[in-house]
Amino acid sequence: MVTVSRISELWREYLAPGWDGMYRADGSARQAEVDGDDLSWFELGPSFDVDALLEEDPENLNDVGPDPRTVVELPDGSGYVCGGESSMGGDGFFARLDPEQNVVWLVFLSNSNPFVRVAVEGSMVTFVNNRDRSLVIDLNDPDFAL
Repeated sequence: MVTVSRISELWREYLAPGWDGMYRADGSARQAEVDGDDLSWFELGPSFDVDALLEEDPENLNDVGPDPRTVVELPDGSGYVCGGESSMGGDGFFARLDPEQNVVWLVFLSNSNPFVRVAVEGSMVTFVNNRDRSLVIDLNDPDFAL
């Protein structure tokens, strides 16, 4: 029997935990930090137990449907990347999806502003917010690989 993680269940409802973090379909999570909507730096921090946090605060969820303008198919056919905003307005997220558009990983940032454009060149993905600031992620980096 295949166990589906809480993150995968939430994505099916276009929801994400409200804590800044990177959430993977396998249920693992890491802290994520950015310097606000300037996006001049981005870091992944230590792991944390998102299931325990959701048990303590099950209401800390945000709507995170991908902006259709940001859904871009990866050149190797392994899936998609996308971005968008949450129900809070100043929040943003970006994600990697499999070919069926199930979440592989999702990064939620409470002060990044919405991600409104995505560009892919090889393994490099640029996520651009509504202030025309960007983060560049290498999908070959072990943190962001499949």
